Parts: sequence; C-alpha cells; structure tokens
Amino acid sequence: MARPPEFDRAEALVKALHLFWERGYERTTVRDLTEAMGISAPSLYNAFGGKKELFDEAVAAYTGSSTSVVPPALQERTARAVFAKILEIAIREYGSDTQPRGCFVISDPVLIDERLLGRVAIRARMQQACDDGDLPEDSSVEALTDYIDIVLRGLSSIARDGVDPDAMRAAADVALRAWPRPRRRTTRS
Repeated sequence: MARPPEFDRAEALVKALHLFWERGYERTTVRDLTEAMGISAPSLYNAFGGKKELFDEAVAAYTGSSTSVVPPALQERTARAVFAKILEIAIREYGSDTQPRGCFVISDPVLIDERLLGRVAIRARMQQACDDGDLPEDSSVEALTDYIDIVLRGLSSIARDGVDPDAMRAAADVALRAWPRPRRRTTRS
C-alpha cells in the first residue's frame, strides 16, 4: 500500500506555480522548487514526475483558473466590450497582491504556445466582430489582435515593475479610447 503524501499537493502546486511565475521555467531549479514547496526531491518526483511535468501542471492550473484574462472576456457582446473586459480583468489580476504580479503566460519565454492560443482566440473574436459589422469596414483584424496583445503585454510588464493599479487603469483608459468606432448600421424604412 502506497503511503499518502506528507504534504498538501494542491498547496505545493500553487507554491511551484508562483515560483515559476516569478523566475520562469529556465531559471527555476528543482532545488528552488523543493525549498519553496517544503518537500524533498523524491517527494516532488513521486507526486509530480519531475520539473517539466510540474511546470506543465502549473501552467494548466493557471490557464484553467478563474483568474484567466482572455477567455471570459470573449463572451462580451461587442468587440469594444471584449477589450474593456480584458483590460478590467488584466488590471485586477496583474496587480493582485495574492500572487506574483503580471501575467505568468506573458512573462515566461517558454510559454509561446500558450500566448499563441490566446492570440488565436482574440483574433477569432475580432474576426467575428468584423463579420458582424461591429468594427469599421477598413478594420484590420490582425492589427486589432496585435493591439490587444501589445496592451496586455505592456500592462503585465508595468505590473511586474510594481506600478500601481490606478496607473494601469489610466493607461488602459487611454488604450480603450483609441478603440475604433463600429460601423453605423443603416435602418430600412
């Protein structure tokens, strides 16, 4: 009969996630992880399989959490509302005192595939908005996707540098004011 782990696995995963978030995958060692998690190396390997598997599980926990920025915003009715919701969630989450600041996915260079998934989802939503007439006819879906991505990366970066959430909100307000106005719909008489 296997012995139950002598630690809280979920709590250890959160500690590992925060360490990866602060340092990145490449700069985090197994020793760093075991110290942060309060477990031995054999316990880490037995519970998680190894550093890579632990990292993958931490990424899945982060991207599947309720603190995720992009997915919940994509359900908003208009493209502008999508962007506003993304900004609102990003400011709340990137500036939170309960976790490392900024965005884990944006901050770690090895998470390029996760960033790409976010861009694909944003691009699809902007294309839908364009098709629905919610954006000007001359709108570039690619440029709007880049714009949202750049603003999110900027907010993550300044949050990691310790900028106050009020300053992040002021910058987000400027970005939101630059959003293109939708086409006017003509009504038939």
